[in-house]
Amino acid sequence: RELSMLVASEDSSYMPSRVVVLGGDSPATIRTELNAVTILPSDSRVILLENMTRFWPVIQIRVKRCQQGGIDTRVRGIEVLGPKPTFWPIFREQLCRRTFLSCTARAHAWSQEICRDRGQLLQLFGRLNRALQHEQEFANRFLPDDEAARALGRTFWEALVNPLVQSITSPGPDGVSPLAWLLSEYLESVELPRRAPGCGATFGSRVRRLTQLLVHVDPGGPEPEEARAAATLSLRLTLVRWEGGEEQGGAGQDCKSRGLWGISQCWRGVVQQQVQRFLEAAGQAPDLAERYCRLYQRLRGATEELFGQQAAFVLALGQGFAGALLQLSFLTALHVSEQFARYLDVRIQELRRAAGSTGPLERLQQFLEPFVVFSGLEFAHTFEHFYRHYLGDRLLTQGPSWLEGGIVEQIGPCFPSRFPQDMLSNLAESEELQRQFCLFQLQEQDKRLLELD
Repeated sequence: RELSMLVASEDSSYMPSRVVVLGGDSPATIRTELNAVTILPSDSRVILLENMTRFWPVIQIRVKRCQQGGIDTRVRGIEVLGPKPTFWPIFREQLCRRTFLSCTARAHAWSQEICRDRGQLLQLFGRLNRALQHEQEFANRFLPDDEAARALGRTFWEALVNPLVQSITSPGPDGVSPLAWLLSEYLESVELPRRAPGCGATFGSRVRRLTQLLVHVDPGGPEPEEARAAATLSLRLTLVRWEGGEEQGGAGQDCKSRGLWGISQCWRGVVQQQVQRFLEAAGQAPDLAERYCRLYQRLRGATEELFGQQAAFVLALGQGFAGALLQLSFLTALHVSEQFARYLDVRIQELRRAAGSTGPLERLQQFLEPFVVFSGLEFAHTFEHFYRHYLGDRLLTQGPSWLEGGIVEQIGPCFPSRFPQDMLSNLAESEELQRQFCLFQLQEQDKRLLELD
């Protein structure tokens, strides 16, 4: 709260006249200037620092100049006024212990109920919301200090949410985790609305609110007023908790990362199962590639609905598709990759015919995205083999186009041998040589005409 220096005017030339105070995290890193003070000959007690908002492990006081140009100095004393006495460390320990015991008991009981009946997972959002709202009201009423709220939020998350996430993402006796089952049910309800419209909307809303809460995404869209209010309160507490986790050395961030990783791996398994079922059912269909793109867009949309714009889940989506493609036999992979290359050939020709309009350009990224997941797979070698044959036919019959270069740039990682890139590069070099040859012919013709003249 305050750092003061005691001096005396009778010290004459030994009395400091200019003092600089610096702070650092260690004796080797004292570089931050905190204050500079000019001392008058009449001063006896000089305040160097006061009301500091940050703790500095090392404080250094440098006497830069003395009165009357003195070359030595004398200081009568240093006074330090520390923080106000508080019982908060003891209270925090007792508060967090109470919260930890209460939340651990609830997490265990809820996990047991979900293990016995997976349908209870739909009630988890409401239970978590009520628990979070209770803790939020307690923090607002009794803990006006931000540090206290952060400590409470961190304890709550570690004792209640993390064990629940671990429980619902762990495989059951049938090899399927409760969360994977719920996400599969959600995808089926979206694809085949077997329930009544009202029931289907309620089911989907419950699933989305639960997943968004678990990955710390603010639920959007029209929702019942009381549910939206509860979600807002709960998310305030969790977001404060994670800000505190970062300030406490990143321990909270590690917990969050573990929870996100478990849920993202669960989503990856669900996506892989969906894609495997699709390939088994439609592997020989003539419109395989078109249906594959529709499946990708449907699962891409479901990823955003359930988890927002979290990069971890977009990555899990791609890993799920890649895992399913890795399970294909060699002959099936040949057939599927040829279908994909043919489909791209048809779509690219459509875009070339529609050159000049902006609509096809906007669709370019959308229809190329499902094929980027081939990157790094053995499947990419067979896909590249067929793609370069179709590319060669287009270049021979229709000529080069900037569109081909843009497409190859977008899905370049899908070509491990870089054959399409080399083809376009060789074509550009050939065109340049052809232009130079035409110029050379003109020059030779001018020479002959000059000789005739």
